[in-house]
Amino acid sequence: MTQWRDPVVEEVRRIRDQQAAELDYDLKAIFERARRRQKQSKHKTVSFAHAAAPERPATKAEVKPARG
Repeated sequence: MTQWRDPVVEEVRRIRDQQAAELDYDLKAIFERARRRQKQSKHKTVSFAHAAAPERPATKAEVKPARG
């Protein structure tokens, strides 16, 4: 059975690979380019950098046994 291929997804992956190859697949350089393009963009951006982390349940080690 042949798996269906999405031409839009293939194009995005091809462009992503091409851009990464231009920077020798250097993640730091890729990230810096993305940040630079984001700053040059006129679009609004949203940052969750200062958002509070969600609360997590206490682990057994953190729970003190009840005294009865």
